[in-house]
Order: sequence, then C-alpha cells, then structure tokens
Amino acid sequence: MSSHGATATVLYPRKDGATFNMDYYLSTHMELVSKYWKQHGLKSWSVTQLGPDSPYSVQANLEWESTDSLQNAMKDEGTKEIMEDVPKFSSESPVLIAGGVVARG
Repeated sequence: MSSHGATATVLYPRKDGATFNMDYYLSTHMELVSKYWKQHGLKSWSVTQLGPDSPYSVQANLEWESTDSLQNAMKDEGTKEIMEDVPKFSSESPVLIAGGVVARG
C-alpha cells in the first residue's frame, strides 16, 4: 500500500469558563508550528472554529508527508517551545489524535 501521508488533529475542549485567544493562536502559535515542523514534512494546516454543540471549540488539522515526518517533528527541540506556548492562548490542554492516511478522495 502506498503512503498517503499522515494527519494530526488537535482539539481544544469546550468547557464552562474556558478561554481561547484565536488572534494569538493564528498569528503566533501557528507561526511556531510552521517554523519548526515544515522542515520535517508538515505540508499544510487548517484551523476550524467548531459549532456550539461540539465538545471542542477549535480544531487544527495538520497534514504531513508521512507518519515518519510527523514522528520526527515530535522529537524536534522546537516542539518543547510549541507545547509551552499553549497556555498563552488556551486555558485548556489540547487533545491530539494522529495517524497515517489510508485513502484520499
């Protein structure tokens, strides 16, 4: 089976009293993501503001060249800076789900 890349989805929980600074997230945090992870095979990212009935408020999708590129990015020294940046825009810790893409349409 040929590789179709990998996807990582980051979900920020919706909770009473939770805060999320979208301006900071887009202008600063996602710039850090690009700075450190593009060299490892991050192809693109998108951010979605989820509806009020969702258990999550914000979803980020990151598209990778391969599962290896995703794993290598997680080992990059810059990943520590990315993770330490989270409390600057979100009161909630994100949920990360990731895996290899088996098909695309």
